[in-house]
Amino acid sequence: MDVRLGYVGIDHHHRDPYFAVASELGATVSAVCEPGRRVNVENVAAMEDRPDEVTTEGQDAGDLVAGATVYEDPHRLVAEADVDVAWITYRNDETPAIVESAVDNGVHVISEKPIGRTAGDLESVARRANEAGVTVSPTMYYRRNPIAMDLRDRLRDGFFGDVWTVEGRFNASQLSFRDTTHYLYDRETSRGGALQWIGPHWVDVIPWILDDPIHRVNAQFHDAADAHADVDAGAVLQFETRGGTLGTYHTGYYLSERGKDTHLGIYGTDAQALTSLHHDSLQHEPTVPLELTSEDPDWAAAPQRTVEYEFAYDRFPAWGDFVQDYFEAYFEGFETGDVPATIDDAVQLLSVLDAAYESAARNEWVTVAN
Repeated sequence: MDVRLGYVGIDHHHRDPYFAVASELGATVSAVCEPGRRVNVENVAAMEDRPDEVTTEGQDAGDLVAGATVYEDPHRLVAEADVDVAWITYRNDETPAIVESAVDNGVHVISEKPIGRTAGDLESVARRANEAGVTVSPTMYYRRNPIAMDLRDRLRDGFFGDVWTVEGRFNASQLSFRDTTHYLYDRETSRGGALQWIGPHWVDVIPWILDDPIHRVNAQFHDAADAHADVDAGAVLQFETRGGTLGTYHTGYYLSERGKDTHLGIYGTDAQALTSLHHDSLQHEPTVPLELTSEDPDWAAAPQRTVEYEFAYDRFPAWGDFVQDYFEAYFEGFETGDVPATIDDAVQLLSVLDAAYESAARNEWVTVAN
């Protein structure tokens, strides 16, 4: 793969595994930028202290950016550097403007989700990107999770019948395990905490599996009990999809050890599914089960079945190789726009988050903006 990358946000804690992705794909990080600061690429070293569970194994970050041109201004990078893709891991409040500059210069984008603070921050950028034929994608990894893909296929084939309800849970380690001085935990730059950072994964993948967008939301939050963090530490959402499926979602920085606590349940007229959907390498579980129950006559001899997914961690040790698959799909399709998630999907996600925060403020159900 002969793709030249301009990497913006080199101080981000996802940088090292993303550099590794680029290396394994044969892409070249030819320009780097930490806005407002001149990076010395010769001194780039692996990040050991991270504000979440992402780890780096066996990668020399300095080798992966050796010879890269250094910029202090991301807008200059996308205008002047000869790059095909801008890979952005930067703060929510400033990322939309960087994406807009990339679009104006014909540079495609892969950006850390959710790309902005609110849907309004991104809507005009999305229109310009679509009009210009420039691909902009958020990092919605779970669209390449093999269990999520299996469930989506089953939904499309009518396996579940009419889906009555769905429940989701994505919890991660407490703030005591995290660097809460990071901008992720600052309301002015990030807009929110758990729901805005770890929460978007399930807020995106649940309606993606159902192929049915979230229509309205009822949400409540509790704030972080940390001197440095002024964002939500957790949230509980009730929601209803456009097709009438009811759902609940629980997410937060709750765990007393590093790792993840995840669950997805789908309950339909003809079948049900239960799965954790994912674990990470820190949990050392051999498989991820998908438990299925069906009333189909063809299942009468064994109406309850379990499929065990043995996830691989060779290409992306931190979370699993499905993350690598996501990036591979992006780089295979960014020139044509055939990518797993688009900037329109990011706007839709932010619209749901907007409704959730508004719901908590008003203490009532709020309809998601189209």
